[in-house]
Amino acid sequence: MEGNIERQVVDTIAELIADEEFELLSHLMLTGSEVSVRRMTDALIKAEVFEPLVAGACMRREVKRTVATGGGGELGAGRIFRDFEAPDEGEAAIPDHILEEAEAISKSAAQSRRIAARQEARLDRDPVRQHIIERLGELLNTSEPAMEAMIAIARTSVWEDTARAAAMKLGNNKIVMGRISRASRFEDMMAVGEASASEAVRQIIARTLAEAMPQASDPSYRAALKYVAEHHPSEGHRRAAERALGG
Repeated sequence: MEGNIERQVVDTIAELIADEEFELLSHLMLTGSEVSVRRMTDALIKAEVFEPLVAGACMRREVKRTVATGGGGELGAGRIFRDFEAPDEGEAAIPDHILEEAEAISKSAAQSRRIAARQEARLDRDPVRQHIIERLGELLNTSEPAMEAMIAIARTSVWEDTARAAAMKLGNNKIVMGRISRASRFEDMMAVGEASASEAVRQIIARTLAEAMPQASDPSYRAALKYVAEHHPSEGHRRAAERALGG
C-alpha cells in the first residue's frame, strides 16, 4: 500500500473487506505502515469486522525505520591518533598506555551502545495497537462482537501494555461486566482482572463474582471463591470466601 494515493488505498481496503479477505487483512495488519493500518482499522470497524483487529492488537510489532549508521562515528573505529601514529623520524609516538586507555574507552562505549540497543529492542511502542483498543472501546456497549474481540485481546495479546489497556476498558465498563456475568463467564472475568494489573479492576470483578457466584459444581467455583477472598473490598466477603474454601 505504500506509495499509493489515499483514495487508492481506501478503495483497495474496501474491496478486500467486501471479498472477505480477512486472512490477508490480518497479515497486512501486522506488516503495514502505521498510516495504512490506521486506515484499515477504521474501515474494519465501520464494517464491523473484528478478526483482523484482534490479530493486529495481539501480534503487531512497531514498524521502525532503519537508519544506516557508518562505523566512523565510533570511538576507536577510525584512526583517532592519525596525526601522530606515524611520527616523523626522531619524534615521539603516542605512549602505549594512552593508546590502551583509548582502546578501553572505545570498547566500553561499544558495549554501552549494544546494551542500549538490546533494551530498545525490547520496547515496542506501536501506536496502532492502542488505536485498535480505543476504537473497539467505543463499541463495547452496543456491539457484542466488539466486546468479544476486546476480551480476546486482553487474554491473548503478547504485549503486556496492550492486554492491560484492553482489560482496563472491559473491567471499568459496568455494562460489559454485567453482560459477562449474566453469561456465567467467570474465567473470562478473572482473566480480565489479572490482565489489567489494576487492583481497582480486580475489586470490581470480585464484587461482581460475589453477587453472581458460580454453582459449587462449576469448575471455576473454587477459583472464583479464591478471587473474592483475595480482592473483594469488603473484609466480611473476604472472610466468607475463605471459610467457603475451608480456611
